[in-house]
Amino acid sequence: MNSAKSHPFSRLTHLGDMPVDTFLSEYWQKKPLLVRNAFPNFVSPVSADELAGFALEEDVVSRLVVHDREAGHWQVEHGPLADSTFSTLPKVDWTLLVQHADLLDPDINQLLEAFRFIPSWRLDDIMISYAADGGGVGPHFDYYDVFLLQAQGSRNWKLGQTCNTESPLLPGLDMKILRDFEQTQEWLVNPGDLLYIPPNIAHWGEAKGKDCITYSVGFRAPSYSDILLDFAEEMASQTNQDMRYSDAAHKQQRLFGEITPETVAKVSQILQTFVGNPSYVANWFGEYMTRPNPGGDEASRTETSMAALNAHQCRLNAFARCAYYETSDHCIVFINGEKWHCSKALAVLLSNYEPLNLKQLNTKEQYLVRHLAEEGLLEPADD
Repeated sequence: MNSAKSHPFSRLTHLGDMPVDTFLSEYWQKKPLLVRNAFPNFVSPVSADELAGFALEEDVVSRLVVHDREAGHWQVEHGPLADSTFSTLPKVDWTLLVQHADLLDPDINQLLEAFRFIPSWRLDDIMISYAADGGGVGPHFDYYDVFLLQAQGSRNWKLGQTCNTESPLLPGLDMKILRDFEQTQEWLVNPGDLLYIPPNIAHWGEAKGKDCITYSVGFRAPSYSDILLDFAEEMASQTNQDMRYSDAAHKQQRLFGEITPETVAKVSQILQTFVGNPSYVANWFGEYMTRPNPGGDEASRTETSMAALNAHQCRLNAFARCAYYETSDHCIVFINGEKWHCSKALAVLLSNYEPLNLKQLNTKEQYLVRHLAEEGLLEPADD
């Protein structure tokens, strides 16, 4: 794969002729946008055969979806797939999806750089789909923002109604397909075209012709339930058995079954100790949002790390997830769900995946960078 040479992806400043600031104020999480030829002369970093090879591997998350139009039946097979599977497929109406493809090849991962006008801790992954003529996953909706980049071939996209958990689905399927679809827009997209779809908007894509490859760049959007459960678990780990509810100022109650406002205020104070502390929230949130996807820990670690460090020109591994939080006197940098204290200058270099020169760092910063190298999280910086 030599697409990195023809596609040195840099952060987008415009979507077509539209400045990113305009997109963020008028479209982001508000309404769809189709950008024709957003990536001119785009060449897919991965071929159909390479995608099929990924789907054979045990540590790769993949799905094969086959649609029997006459019977109205959908069949889903989860990877790893058998090599013989592909020889038995029909000529039409099937699609192969490979999740977390940005962890499988550096040329695919490089595409993420184009979308870093959204905070990098929001970026989730790149899913790649290959579809035969008519292939797709049916009408559905996502709870997250997605950019759909047409990499090869053509796909017809239909957009529909706004959905939620009450939207009826087809019963008895191992996938979420909407029972009802109310079309509002329709486009035929070609290589280089980019379609943005906000959360909860129904969409339905079908390949038109053979060899259709689509890249789906998705963004993390944890549910309130996930946030509350994970935060509560993390805060509980900060306590010990000596920390108990107490009411030394209690006064006799006439109605002994009543939970008084004073009691509720006391419990609220316990909760506020954690929820109302920005330091607690920031430390948890940074770790939470930089946890790697399946396979991310392995992809982020390389044996060349110490060699890169000794060459004095290295950077954080591009497969690692990184963010930072600035306090009053220093920064906390989060990498793959773990945290370290450092200067803002170093935090910015790490989170921007920019070159680090050991000679230009102070003693404390050198210690951190050496630790990252020992963890295998550094790679040689590009010239």
